[in-house]
Amino acid sequence: MSLDSALLIASSGLRLTSAQMAQASQNVANAGTAGYSAKHVLGEAVEEAGVRGLEPSRNVDETLRAEARNAHADAAAADLRASVLSPLAQLQGDPSSGTSLGGLIGALRDGFTALQASPAEGGAQATALNAAAAVAGQLNDLTSAVTRARQGVQDGLQSDVDQANGLLRTIAQLDAGVRAASAAGRSNADALDRRDAAIAGLAELMDVRPIAAEGGGVTLILRGGAVLPLDAEASPLSIGSANASPGAYYGPPGGTLPGIMLNRVDITASLGSNGRLGAAVELRDETLPLMQSELDLTAATLAQRMDQQGLRLFTDGGDAPPDPTVSGYGGAVIGYAGRIAVNPEVEASPRLLRDGTQATASFTPNPATGPSGFTTLLDNVLQYGFGTGPAAGTSYAAIPTSGLGPNTKLNSRFSAPTGIVDYAMAATASQSQAATAAEAQRDHTAAASAQLDALVQKREGVNVDQEMASLVQLQNAYAANARVMSVVQSMWDALIGMVH
Repeated sequence: MSLDSALLIASSGLRLTSAQMAQASQNVANAGTAGYSAKHVLGEAVEEAGVRGLEPSRNVDETLRAEARNAHADAAAADLRASVLSPLAQLQGDPSSGTSLGGLIGALRDGFTALQASPAEGGAQATALNAAAAVAGQLNDLTSAVTRARQGVQDGLQSDVDQANGLLRTIAQLDAGVRAASAAGRSNADALDRRDAAIAGLAELMDVRPIAAEGGGVTLILRGGAVLPLDAEASPLSIGSANASPGAYYGPPGGTLPGIMLNRVDITASLGSNGRLGAAVELRDETLPLMQSELDLTAATLAQRMDQQGLRLFTDGGDAPPDPTVSGYGGAVIGYAGRIAVNPEVEASPRLLRDGTQATASFTPNPATGPSGFTTLLDNVLQYGFGTGPAAGTSYAAIPTSGLGPNTKLNSRFSAPTGIVDYAMAATASQSQAATAAEAQRDHTAAASAQLDALVQKREGVNVDQEMASLVQLQNAYAANARVMSVVQSMWDALIGMVH
């Protein structure tokens, strides 16, 4: 081997080890940076010229990354469900306590029982009237809370769609940079990290799968098969604003809530329940409307059953309460829980709790000059209004559990009992269970996501101990190459000195 060859090989070794040391130092500096993957500079032997360093590269596990993205999407969806449903469950109260809707209706029944024992007592009348007001107030408050939650979800959809568009623009810019670097033979490892981080952020919003494309690029495919366009200047996703009132719904035949559009194509149905957008659509169009429907049915059933006995205890400003058993889901029932109030006539004259407000086929009200111990109405309210049938030997029609919601497509998750107290308790329990399940799912998915993040970090992240050990080895290699160059230089100096 000539001295020139030795010098060339040693100098190439110095360049390679310098590049490797610089990359190791960069790895250590970014050890705590989210989304950063460890990168390494590999050497390639060059005939009679030593070695040359390749562009920095990364070694990632695409399968593990896909699992981590899915786990993040699940966790984001579960967190949204829990954050929306948990406050509603707290407002509902414990299903087994007197603070729940079922408990308040039970307290109203108890108020009538006490009034039955002392029908002329003003205090007993006031107690029953206050119990009725508490029921109406709870129904009003719950409806307001559900409506606010649903409107918040609708507004959040707009915000999340804007965020998704921003991420798509970022991904498009990074993807163009990756393709350009790949075409020029430059390293694109850092750009790939940033692009992957943006894709992971997008995956938390919607169920998207990245597919490798030519030139180092990427194609993003939605759950339903649609391809997300990558344009650094475009906003392909959109959703309109809307008022999420109890009667609003999405879809035909006349829904007023908007869908999520991809370049004017509605992709709402293909979002699934993975990611924040899918979870938000599920909350807006199914979970919260079902809760509202069950509140409306509770309110309408209670009001109608009192009315059938001759006591119009509740009203929404109209005449008779709506019929909750009509075919489909009666329009007058929608939102009734938010409108229900104690009949002003009864508030002004509490004796009507004893005497009745209107005649029925089987009941004649007690006149103002009638007996103070009149209990016919109270007997009927307790036996039939809070019972299982409107009269002796008859049964109430089943409280609907299917065909609910303003679009008549929702179904309760329980078999409805006939009694109104039992129905209210069953509805409260079902809604509380949904919130509890959402909280448990949030904890489970958060733990699974953290576990997969740890696996990704272990597989692809920076191991500081290994990098420091590598730096020591590289320093030794650098010193060895430098020593070779020093020896070669000394030999050249000696040869030149011999010539002179």
